[in-house]
Amino acid sequence: MDANTIYAVVDIETTGTNVAEGNRMIQFGCVLVQNGKIINHFNTDVNPQTSIPQSIQALTGITEAQVKRAPLFDDVAGTIYSLLSDTVFVAHNVNFDFPFVNAELERVGYPKLDIQAIDTVTLSQILLPTVPSYRLHDLTQYLSIEHDHPHTANDDALVTGELLIVLFKRMLELPIVTLQQMVEEDADLPQDTGEVFKWGLAEVRKNPRSLPDNLYVSHGIALRKTPVLTATDDREYTYPRTKKNKLKRFPKHFEWRADQAKMMNLVYRQYTDAETANQPLIVEAPTGTGKTLGYALPMAYLAQKFDKQVVIATDTVLLQNQLINQTMPLLEEMLPFEIHAEVVKGNAHYLDLSRFKISLSQADHSKQTQLIKLRLLVWLTQTSTGDLDELHFKNEPPYLDSVYHHGMTDLTDTDPFYEDDFLRRLYKRLKYTRFIIVNHAFLIQHADLLGDDFSQPYLVVDEAQHLADYALKTQRQKFDFQVSLSTGRRLMELLDPDNEYGLNAATDGLTLNEDLNTFYRWLIEFNRQLKALSDYLTSHFKTQFGGKFTKPYKEIVISEADWVSFLNQRKGLFEQLDILVGKFQDKLAKITESFYQQSNRWLKSDEELFMRFSHAVNALTDAWHTLSTIRLAPQHEEAGTGSYLYWLTISNDLTHIMIASNLMTVEGFLSQQIYSHFQAPMFTGATLFSSNRSQYLYDQLDLDRSAVKMRRLKSDFNFEAQAKMYISNDAPDIKEEDKYNQYVSQTLIKTLAKVDRPTLVLFNSLAAIESVYGALTDAIHPKERLILAQGISGSKEKLIKRFMDEDNAVLLGAASFWEGIDLPQDKLQLLVIARLPFDSPDQLETKVQYERMKAKGKNPFYNLSLPKATLRLRQGIGRLIRTRQDYGVVIVLDSRLVTRHYGQTIIKTLPASLPIMTGTTPQLLSDITKFFKKHKSIGHLS
Repeated sequence: MDANTIYAVVDIETTGTNVAEGNRMIQFGCVLVQNGKIINHFNTDVNPQTSIPQSIQALTGITEAQVKRAPLFDDVAGTIYSLLSDTVFVAHNVNFDFPFVNAELERVGYPKLDIQAIDTVTLSQILLPTVPSYRLHDLTQYLSIEHDHPHTANDDALVTGELLIVLFKRMLELPIVTLQQMVEEDADLPQDTGEVFKWGLAEVRKNPRSLPDNLYVSHGIALRKTPVLTATDDREYTYPRTKKNKLKRFPKHFEWRADQAKMMNLVYRQYTDAETANQPLIVEAPTGTGKTLGYALPMAYLAQKFDKQVVIATDTVLLQNQLINQTMPLLEEMLPFEIHAEVVKGNAHYLDLSRFKISLSQADHSKQTQLIKLRLLVWLTQTSTGDLDELHFKNEPPYLDSVYHHGMTDLTDTDPFYEDDFLRRLYKRLKYTRFIIVNHAFLIQHADLLGDDFSQPYLVVDEAQHLADYALKTQRQKFDFQVSLSTGRRLMELLDPDNEYGLNAATDGLTLNEDLNTFYRWLIEFNRQLKALSDYLTSHFKTQFGGKFTKPYKEIVISEADWVSFLNQRKGLFEQLDILVGKFQDKLAKITESFYQQSNRWLKSDEELFMRFSHAVNALTDAWHTLSTIRLAPQHEEAGTGSYLYWLTISNDLTHIMIASNLMTVEGFLSQQIYSHFQAPMFTGATLFSSNRSQYLYDQLDLDRSAVKMRRLKSDFNFEAQAKMYISNDAPDIKEEDKYNQYVSQTLIKTLAKVDRPTLVLFNSLAAIESVYGALTDAIHPKERLILAQGISGSKEKLIKRFMDEDNAVLLGAASFWEGIDLPQDKLQLLVIARLPFDSPDQLETKVQYERMKAKGKNPFYNLSLPKATLRLRQGIGRLIRTRQDYGVVIVLDSRLVTRHYGQTIIKTLPASLPIMTGTTPQLLSDITKFFKKHKSIGHLS
């Protein structure tokens, strides 16, 4: 395999996936690539002498009439065999195409092709590590390769050939050290794909080039240089208040939005006027306002004027990435001065270079892990952040647990990659950064660091309706005694002097060995005392566990007084364990330094043992610190507020016990622990208020209503022309769950038969989705409609991608599907609300919240449950109309919206111009048909 090799890039279309079951080829396409150029091509239809499934015809556009006139495979087999002989076979998913071609050749009497074969999917995953999708059509879009006729063999072979040329070019641009490590990994890749990198290494060695200016090598790994930031521009610039001045700054063809301009001026005035500068600001900016730029532009001028930084906290990592990749480049285009923005995430999002380097020396039999290592080696020549999210892993691979960063406290100057460390570099850059983009969870956990280190920056809380939820989640702590005891036992086994395969044996005769022996004795004592503490806890609360267990585990709420009483009784034992954990941390630091000072003497297996030891000690001390947080929780709340909930989880044999605590209200917490570190904060979101009079949002944000400036911008969508809402009044009682789910299923089947539009159905639970999904798939053939369901059809990202690729798919979702997904224009036209989104009152924490409210003389339904459900419903309905071009209908199947008094309260929060019709299912469907007839069709109406 080399540049002069002829690569036969093949794509085939077939009636199915298995030749032995009678599936046949219906199209063959091949282009020949040599020396980075396409030199020839061949393609033909093939008569399969069997029927072509409708799904294949729909996918490929190849009809039975088309192939009826085509040659049989017997007639073209000789040409194909001759064409492919003495080449390297290439395909996008070679493990399908190569065996299928060989099976077809053998079927008609030719021998198997004895040639090498390589896979462009795998090569793309390695050499293009940051691409979100490796489907051929997505790759061609990413690389701007023209791909007019996907799923036809000729066009797919042609673009795969062009892709191969790009991949080879990318590979030959890699540093020698990177290619060398990739070859040394000896990864088990499909067919002969691994041989490509051996050829690449040989080729680069023959024609060595100097390392590009943007790369350098540290401890055997090629890394990308990080740009050095310097002090920002301190000149004064005039904020563009008028439309004329704004338009001068806006890019050409930028859409002028009057409410966006109002929001910009509102924010700028708020923080330049001495009377309001110290007053929190809330701005509800409906979808279509352009709220992100609405606060980012004035904040940039404010930060420049007052030499401050701006912390933007948003809901999710996805929204952080949108801000840095979409909003900030647009903002930079509009500003007369330079800004710099950085995304900051939790430690586990970043690669730890030392851990990665050690992992390279460890043999791994997992094909997935081998592939990830190769991807990371290439990615390190591209990334300046070390943010693992750039690699778009769909599910968290187990391997990442061994290489993610454990934080700055885990990094010492003895670390070989100390100067290169991604997290350390990030925090050094932050002092020259105008915009620091975090998510809510990070803000809650690191408000003091963000605020105090940067002299009280501005704070913008985007998607502010979620801040309280994150505050409660991040304050939730759980300590499992059995898990920590098990970790202690694993550590003792690693350090046991009698274990000939342990760390003690590997360090025999060294000074380091004495420290490990000391650690071993401390561990024995720690586990003994922790077991005693577990037994005391079980005994102390045994009477509260009640009688017979109906499940393997039981949860019981314990009072703060009882928990404090237990802490006081066992104060001495806790103090002894605290001392031991402190010793663990100090000794681990000393042992680590000593171990790495002698790095030349260790075998790979010794390094692996040490990493296991280090990780386990950190896990043990982290867990103990969690228990310390639970112990200290009562000290953080004002006397008598009962802000924290404490509960025990106990197994039915009383051998496994967990203690947990959770903050139950943000009252006093957000104002004191978060906002106090910043300038007066600004809060924004598309859907913040359940009503104008409601106190709910102010309670959720821990704000004094009288001290806050609030503004609700109006949506400029024409709801009267773009949308209509339908409310069913013939649904059964919601409490009869089976009957209600059956009603939802039957109504959906009738609706989908009548309306052939992309449809999103929102539920309250995965159990309801499962029930309805079964009924829909039984009644609707996959060829008619693709039915996708959360918890059944794949991850959220995969579901949304598949939904958007189809013209009339049906997506069933719960929880996160009520908000945060963007399906503009023709991607969503029918939204069905299966049930009003009230929280289940059976959850332990919900019960306690309700009791707390009752104790304060408040009605939990009207003060918590109803406003929360109202907001969620508004957010769900917000999925439908995202742009001025969108149109569609909302159907609410839950009749409580018209039969209960609170239904009118909810309806009043919806856009006043949204037309609403109430009726029976047949009446609603008749009117829905009329609605869609008024709008241009993307499908057809039955």
